[in-house]
Amino acid sequence: MKIVSHKLKKNNKEIILELMTFDKSDIKIFKSTFNKYRSLNKVLKNKLKGTRIMNFPDALSESVFCLTMNCGKLLSAKNTSGYSTSFDAYDIKREKRIQIKCSASSGPTSFGPRSEYDEIYFVDFKSTGEIDGTYKIYKLENKDIDSVKVNKKQSLLDQQKLDRRPRFEIRSALVIEKKLKPIAQGKL
Repeated sequence: MKIVSHKLKKNNKEIILELMTFDKSDIKIFKSTFNKYRSLNKVLKNKLKGTRIMNFPDALSESVFCLTMNCGKLLSAKNTSGYSTSFDAYDIKREKRIQIKCSASSGPTSFGPRSEYDEIYFVDFKSTGEIDGTYKIYKLENKDIDSVKVNKKQSLLDQQKLDRRPRFEIRSALVIEKKLKPIAQGKL
């Protein structure tokens, strides 16, 4: 892991993004963190009789995505007046703000009412039906996300305009429904 500063120009202003970048040597900590997540879920489900598993840690899913896709994980930003930093990662080569959603269950994912990004991706840690460290990354199209029905009358975009945090299950509503193919995959 390495922290880097990246300067970019927007609206005649210099914005400085502080990003965490990763290399293959970081896979060891990813695997260790994933194994702790699995162990804790076993205790919660089996010993404490919980009804569902914990949400997948965003720090881990974002880091795995950034290593796989050669992006930097957003840590902070300076001089951002008028520039939204509601994204998770930044692709320095393509100058793209990236939103990352992840799931290791069949539950819904929430979307902020004012999220701004250039591209959005879904990291599926339950793509095989098991939570065994296998993951697939899917690129989602903004137009498809915006039009997903989150209730009988409203789309995701309709709810965001009402300043709500809409939720829906990405795997069934987009990956399966649109027959999306992963753009990358791996195993911890």
